Amino acid sequence: MSSGRFRFSTVIGHAVGRRAIGFVEEMVEGGHAELDAKLIFDGLVGSRERDVRKKFDHWLAHGRNDKWFHGWPNDASCRECLCFKWDEKDGHHRFYGFLYHPQPKTKSSFQICVLAYHDHKTKQETDRKFLIRCMNLRSNLSVQAAISFVFHDEDAKDKGKIQ
Repeated sequence: MSSGRFRFSTVIGHAVGRRAIGFVEEMVEGGHAELDAKLIFDGLVGSRERDVRKKFDHWLAHGRNDKWFHGWPNDASCRECLCFKWDEKDGHHRFYGFLYHPQPKTKSSFQICVLAYHDHKTKQETDRKFLIRCMNLRSNLSVQAAISFVFHDEDAKDKGKIQ
């Protein structure tokens, strides 16, 4: 992640309520972006796309299903990470991202899942590098700015005041 220029967008077709899901992308000129979750998601079609969207909807509705998605709540360094998963004949697929509260002043309970990476693997074990990278993105000020461009956090009582 060299450029520091990021874009955040919500997943089209899913309501934004008490939760939302979106993708962070790095804007890279003439290079290869490591943040590939949106690219992979946009390439899903048919029953695979419907299956992943069903899992998104379940998380958005505060559902629980460790076979569809899970976090690492007992891991202090990665507790804010989240993974959506599905299996195919060629192996296991994962979207890795992080949980974030973009509006602490105006909607402190509002939570988003920011998906960043896709992994296609043949073993069940998680490659920890994805979790560490997600946590680094979560604390990156440029990523936070990209998210706040979509989810503003203006305190109504401060609006219109001259400082």
